[in-house]
Amino acid sequence: MGSLVLLTPAQDRDVMLATRARLPDRITARLRAHRLDSELAAGAAPGERVALAIRAQALGERRNRTTLAVAIRRVLDEARGPRKPSIAPVPLHRRAVLSAADQLEELAGRLLAPGPLAARGIAQVRLLLTDGRSPIYYGGASQELAAAASQALTDLQPTFGW
Repeated sequence: MGSLVLLTPAQDRDVMLATRARLPDRITARLRAHRLDSELAAGAAPGERVALAIRAQALGERRNRTTLAVAIRRVLDEARGPRKPSIAPVPLHRRAVLSAADQLEELAGRLLAPGPLAARGIAQVRLLLTDGRSPIYYGGASQELAAAASQALTDLQPTFGW
């Protein structure tokens, strides 16, 4: 990521400025990735802060989208396969995964499809896969997995301010 260029809002919110991301900003975005993902998933605009913009750009990279899609399919394969002892720190909530299989398959497909996706939806997918309190893993999660996956699908749709 040598010369990462960001678009950030100028004082006039209708104008975007291209700036080079500084090394300290890139380090901050990497070290605080989970927190930034949580903010983006909750609706924070990527242009609010440089760290959010860097994180949003990283989430949207093809490599990251592919990694998330593969992880979704791995979760589905594990849930559909025979039960075996898990060495994972947090085992799958198999019933929830199987109930939301259609939405999860659609999520994986959208992540692999060409074109822009909104950072909010990508961050939601990442948190579904990496947070032990996610409905993928935790039966007592505040949101059902099918609903969370459907919300992520909706929030993957990019919105343009014009």
